[in-house]
Amino acid sequence: MELLDLYDNKKEKLHKVFDRNSGEPKEGEYKLSVHSWIINSKGQILIQKRNETIKRHPGKWAFTGGAVDAGESSLEGAIREVKEELGILTSKDEIEFFISFKREKGFVDVWLIKKDIDIKDISLQKEEVSTAKWVSLKELKQLIDNDEFVPSVKLYFELFARLLKKCHNITME
Repeated sequence: MELLDLYDNKKEKLHKVFDRNSGEPKEGEYKLSVHSWIINSKGQILIQKRNETIKRHPGKWAFTGGAVDAGESSLEGAIREVKEELGILTSKDEIEFFISFKREKGFVDVWLIKKDIDIKDISLQKEEVSTAKWVSLKELKQLIDNDEFVPSVKLYFELFARLLKKCHNITME
C-alpha cells in the first residue's frame, strides 16, 4: 500500500490519505508529485529512461520524480525520489524550489538540483529506471518533439525553458 496525502484545489492538505494503487482521487481531491531537475555546471539536465516493464510510459525518457508520500513534504519527496531512482544523495542545501503547477488530478512541484555527477556513479533503481544520461535543453526538446519523452512535459517545456534562461542562464544552445 502506497499512501499519499490528499489536497484541495488550493494545494492545502485535506488531512485525508489515499492509497495510490486504488485508482484516482475523487473529484475535488488532488495528489502531490515532484520532479527533480538535476543540472550540471555545463547547463545539462540529467534525465532517465523508464524501464520497459513499468506500467506508465514504459521506455520513455523522464525527469526523476514521483508521488509525495503521506506525511512527507514536497522537498523530502524530491530528495527521496532522487536517492531511490538514481542513488544520488542530495542535501537540502543543494536543492531549490523552481515552480509548481496543477494537473487534472494533482499538483507537481519542480525542484532544481545543481550538481555535477558522473554517470558511472549513479545507482539505478532497475525496477523503474533502465538508464540515465545528460542532455542539453536542445536535446531534451528533440526527445520531446520525437515523442521519446513522457508526454506531459510537452505541455510546459517552453515555459520551463524560458524560466531556466531567465532565472539560471541555462539556454537551448
